[in-house]
Amino acid sequence: MSKRELGPYPTLRYAHMVSKDVHSSHVVRQFALYPIDIERPEKGRRVEALECGSCQKPLKFKVLSVAATRSRRWVWLVLGLAGVAAALGFGVAIFEVGGQVVEEGAPNPVGPLVLGFLAGFLFGIFGLSYWWYEDGVRGPGSPLLSLGVHALRWPRS
Repeated sequence: MSKRELGPYPTLRYAHMVSKDVHSSHVVRQFALYPIDIERPEKGRRVEALECGSCQKPLKFKVLSVAATRSRRWVWLVLGLAGVAAALGFGVAIFEVGGQVVEEGAPNPVGPLVLGFLAGFLFGIFGLSYWWYEDGVRGPGSPLLSLGVHALRWPRS
């Protein structure tokens, strides 16, 4: 269904940023990768702290069971598809209303439709991307940017 396989242990690794070099046009980061040795629970979630392999700092991880991860994947899929459907619906409405002549002084009906289209498009993009990468693991670092020393989802370069 989604990209990540689910097993008794998470396949995702956490990263410790070893170095960060700033060049004239870009930043090069190097990471040390470590496995997350926390067994998935039968039900619900498990919260445990692991010691970082590089700096020995305790890192808190939340690992969901296989069933909880699958249900989260379904929720993300439904939200993503609802966003895509909303964007398509608003897009069709924009084309239908966009060709009509608006009376002078009347509000433009296309403005709110464009906002609805953009909101649906963003819900679709975020929902489907979270569905694709949902692995049932939460931990250190920002979920979107991953700019800290420790991260679950790190930039590749």
